[in-house]
Amino acid sequence: MSGPPRANRPLLPGLTIGAAERTLRRTLRRASALDFNYADVGASREQTVPTGCDSIAESAVVGAGLAQFTLLAEGIRNWQIHRHADLQIVADHPAREGVNVAIGQRLGPATVVLSCRVVWTLDEPDRNGFAYGSLVGHPEAGEEAFVAELEPDGAVRFRVYGFTAPGTVATAAARPLTRALARRALLRYLPAARDIASR
Repeated sequence: MSGPPRANRPLLPGLTIGAAERTLRRTLRRASALDFNYADVGASREQTVPTGCDSIAESAVVGAGLAQFTLLAEGIRNWQIHRHADLQIVADHPAREGVNVAIGQRLGPATVVLSCRVVWTLDEPDRNGFAYGSLVGHPEAGEEAFVAELEPDGAVRFRVYGFTAPGTVATAAARPLTRALARRALLRYLPAARDIASR
């Protein structure tokens, strides 16, 4: 019998048991040498979905007024939207184009470790946010955008959108499971946005 996995021992690409912080730091250091693992870099800016990809789209009104819009925009740029959604985040800077980020998503005793790079940002009076894209080694391939919007009636809307496709042979084979996990993670962002906007 081989016994339980050791801390930080890879189970599958990007999946570890144990001290995720060290793994995230190591993943972030390596990210600068990695390319994107998909072709249509920046396509989410125009909200287009490349052929063969699944669409990502969720939104909700999470507050009202300029003050709550500003809080949400700052929370998105400073990675708080991810932390409030119970993800582990390591990044050296707030979100801006070219910044790399390592993300840890817990699955029971294991942590899926992902690396992404910011591909565009928005900084407008009524829209603020960014999108990042997946790097080589990520189990999925595509982009996610996180945007705060101040609507004409004063409502503050949070939107997450983009596109995704399997990034590895393993995730292609397990597509129904990975879709379910992605959907669960996506829905965590909505209450996280409400928490941030109402602080």
